[in-house]
Amino acid sequence: MNRLCRILGISLMIAGVVLNEWVIQFLSQGQAKFGEIEKSVFLVTVEIFLVLLGLLIFRYKKVALQNLLLVFCSIFFTFGILEIGLRYAPSNLEQEAPLWIPYEQKMMNARINEAHNTRSKLNRYGFNDQEYALRKAPGLTRIAVLGDSFIWGVGVEDQVIWTNKLARLLNQNGVKSEILNWGKPGWSTLDEYRFLKSDGARYDFDLLLVGFVVNDPVMDESNIKLFIYTGGIIDRLLVQPVSRYLFPNAISLSVDLVNSFFNSFFGYGYTNWLNKVYTEENLKQYQALLKEMSEYCHARQIRMLFVMTPENHHSWLQQRFEKIIPLLKNAKIDYLNLYPAVHEELHHIPNRKLWANPGDGHPGDRVTDVYARHTYRYLMDQGYIKPSTQK
Repeated sequence: MNRLCRILGISLMIAGVVLNEWVIQFLSQGQAKFGEIEKSVFLVTVEIFLVLLGLLIFRYKKVALQNLLLVFCSIFFTFGILEIGLRYAPSNLEQEAPLWIPYEQKMMNARINEAHNTRSKLNRYGFNDQEYALRKAPGLTRIAVLGDSFIWGVGVEDQVIWTNKLARLLNQNGVKSEILNWGKPGWSTLDEYRFLKSDGARYDFDLLLVGFVVNDPVMDESNIKLFIYTGGIIDRLLVQPVSRYLFPNAISLSVDLVNSFFNSFFGYGYTNWLNKVYTEENLKQYQALLKEMSEYCHARQIRMLFVMTPENHHSWLQQRFEKIIPLLKNAKIDYLNLYPAVHEELHHIPNRKLWANPGDGHPGDRVTDVYARHTYRYLMDQGYIKPSTQK
């Protein structure tokens, strides 16, 4: 037994020393990347754990194994009790900023997005839409829409996406039309403009809508940072495998609490990232982008309308929009701000109930319905849709 403990202890210590990012990169022929802090912290934690565990087993042998087994059983018991409590805890859908999201709600959201991913792989650009010919059919009104996850449809079924609702409204009211959904999760206005210049402008369309979301003015190509995120090393190697079989809700709570901690004290999270997006320096760069985009469209006789889409009726969204509206005016870009309509029609409903689904805060069916109806009315009232296209 003592010999076995020595061998086990030495093996663990060697593993802790050898397991570093340089060795892994060598073995993986450079395929493993360690740029994110999450990966580095996770790797260092594993290294330290293996070395300390090896030392304890080598030094204290049987006693160390007994204590480790006791610790493991205590953790297992604690998570088991927590899991039972969370399974029977009521899901408060009126809480605007929930402390945690139950595992099943996260999985429901993942299943919806996986269906979109499957369809997007069939599109050359990765859009959640069919592919279209460059030239439109005679007598057809074609609208191209640039956007991000709101256009791609994160968290909602295809029929809930607001541009699909807009297409149905147009056709139901006698306007023979089709809408090209040019949107990908994470896209900014800069990404959308790049696509317009590289590929979008080759298509024949009558109107360009740009679905503006509050986080679109990103100019440094950064994105929201979470310490533990879907698809990250901790999620792939620890969270997902364990959650499939043991304590899914307890682990989900733990992940959300860890992310909340890093958001509060280390500058991670959506709010901290968005504050950087709305700094004076970044907005100056965004102003220059809008002017360039406006001039590009004007030179090519592309009629463009920015449609400002808030995910709910929270007042901070309007405050952000008010910083963008002067930039649009200065760039001579027409815009439609849908915040007043969303607030007027939905302010009596808790924002959480307006989510795409209980596990995702993107706009849900009620919100996208407001987008589609008010955009349709605006397009008709302002003459963006030519009367000659109507029956």
